[in-house]
Amino acid sequence: MRSKSKLFRAAFVLARYGQAIIGGAETLANGLAHQAQEQGWEVEVWTTCATDYTTWANRLSPGTAVEQGILVRRFPVDDWDPATFHYLNRQLGLRCALPVERQYDWLAAGPHSGALLDHVARHAADFDALIMMPYLHSITYDAAWLAGDRLVLWPCLHDERYAYMEPFRLLMESAWGVAFISPEEAQLALQGLRFHVERKAVIGCGVRVAAPPVVAQAEHEEEPYLLYLGRLEEGKNVPLLYEYMARHALEGGNLRLIIAGDGPCKPPQDAVFDYRGQVDEEEKQRLLAGALALCLPSYNESFSLVLMESWLAGRPALVWADCAVTSGHVRRSDGGLSFAGYLSFKDAVDALLENPQRAMEMGSNGRSYVLANYQWPDVFARFAETLAAWEGQGSP
Repeated sequence: MRSKSKLFRAAFVLARYGQAIIGGAETLANGLAHQAQEQGWEVEVWTTCATDYTTWANRLSPGTAVEQGILVRRFPVDDWDPATFHYLNRQLGLRCALPVERQYDWLAAGPHSGALLDHVARHAADFDALIMMPYLHSITYDAAWLAGDRLVLWPCLHDERYAYMEPFRLLMESAWGVAFISPEEAQLALQGLRFHVERKAVIGCGVRVAAPPVVAQAEHEEEPYLLYLGRLEEGKNVPLLYEYMARHALEGGNLRLIIAGDGPCKPPQDAVFDYRGQVDEEEKQRLLAGALALCLPSYNESFSLVLMESWLAGRPALVWADCAVTSGHVRRSDGGLSFAGYLSFKDAVDALLENPQRAMEMGSNGRSYVLANYQWPDVFARFAETLAAWEGQGSP
């Protein structure tokens, strides 16, 4: 970092980027880039032509374009070895760890973009900050080592097997600065994993704030429903939610689960499940506003945008008790309840059904929590102030 001005010249570097790309890190980068540009920073995005992190196919055209007012430079993914990558992923899942040399083999087998790396190597010195996220992709990992004392890493860290790998420890400990999006993410990195990071701060993630929901916009249903919104994956603990809902129905519960999202873990064919697939923004807001609660059974999150969206819609949340991030949000906000097994899940659902006034209070508490902490202008102001403070400390 060499700029003496608080108006930084910043490049956002990440594996995927675009309006239609769904993901926490991608949403974070998009929001930060637009806020930075609005505040007078000179901003570019450097990314690949891929949109799908499972295939890494080059779906978008390479080159430079202005997308939603941001200058975006796209480079093709030109090398990856899916057979080796998936084999080592399976080994990691079976053994819960890989030998150190195989960790580097896993990174080498992942997706790469030689053209993107060449651009980073040639132009890093032209920028005050190279802001990279998330930690996990080989593309980000490769680029980060070329950023030098300009690297600001937003790891978007989860308590997952990859986080324990030597290459990622070395990367985070070498970064000029590391920004976290929740206190629990910082705690995991600094206390759980014992990463030694010289410059670090908890910044948060911004959320787009819509008008407060009104009853007329809500999903009107004769029967109450829980809502699951997001990716349908085992890592999100979705199969357990299906199991709990089916058991609740067998025990006489008058409650459905509406599922909005996509992924391999589709719900069973049963009347208790109402699968909507991908929904547009208008329908999503109706579903949120009309739900008894949003249910998030995920084991691991680094922030959870959908939780914030539920609270902005004025509805409480049910979260997995052992997920540090979501349960931490719920505890700080008094915006919902947590569960750690079927009986506590049933108790939480029954409490919401029996006390709708308390459910409304929790939803209101959650909305106040989001407005006080996670509006984009506030999040960006914290980030800008943090960068300026780090800059004053000089280079490591």
